[in-house]
Amino acid sequence: MIRLTCAAVAGLIWCIPPAVAESPATTAAPAPAAAIEELVLANRILNDRGVLDAYGHVSIRHPTNPNHYLMARAIAPGLVNAEDIMEFDLDSTPIDRRGRSMFVERFIHGEVYKSRPDVNSVIHNHPWA
Repeated sequence: MIRLTCAAVAGLIWCIPPAVAESPATTAAPAPAAAIEELVLANRILNDRGVLDAYGHVSIRHPTNPNHYLMARAIAPGLVNAEDIMEFDLDSTPIDRRGRSMFVERFIHGEVYKSRPDVNSVIHNHPWA
């Protein structure tokens, strides 16, 4: 299980696992199944806890390629499963779209990862208050 340190900033929650982004790996290998499962669980837990509504989403930096990130297709977070997880480059271009719809806000995620190499997770939510 990945341990995260989180901070809320302007509607985003940045979560940074210790020492994960420090590796300059640029492999094109697919994301490990464990990382995909953690992202599925993150979507469901954040939905269950009321952090994400039907339009919120969470992403993680690819664990072996810091120039990519993983995020679910445009689907409510409580319904996300492993097949919904997509890989994007830092310009938010999908690596393998397969006709899946995407969140327009994915560009927020890509720009955060581009400008902050120390950030390994981004949450876009719509807080009640």
